[in-house]
Amino acid sequence: MEKESNSKIQELEEKLDAVGIICLKQEKHLDKIDQFNMKQEKDSKKLKKRQPKKMTAMKFVGVAFDPEKYKAGEAEINNALSDGFEVIRDFETGGGIVLALGKYEKREDKTVNKQWNN
Repeated sequence: MEKESNSKIQELEEKLDAVGIICLKQEKHLDKIDQFNMKQEKDSKKLKKRQPKKMTAMKFVGVAFDPEKYKAGEAEINNALSDGFEVIRDFETGGGIVLALGKYEKREDKTVNKQWNN
């Protein structure tokens, strides 16, 4: 009877060890999930922040793929770029390309200083 009790105790201890190992593995996985969630939260806060620049003007410039006409579009794009415009996107057409250009400026910080009424 004593041998039977000892073997059952040993069997229970082995099962407890196995459960403990499983718990440790689950804890490691939970730690990884927590780290991932914290990184996602940090990334979403960055996305929610206001952009430091705002678009003040937009322009579409077409360039025809014609040996005689492309110079006019090319010159207009170069002038816009020198005026501070940036290429946002380009669109291919059957006879050429259209560039979407945007001009950006820094956002003004609109902090308001409030005074307490005493």
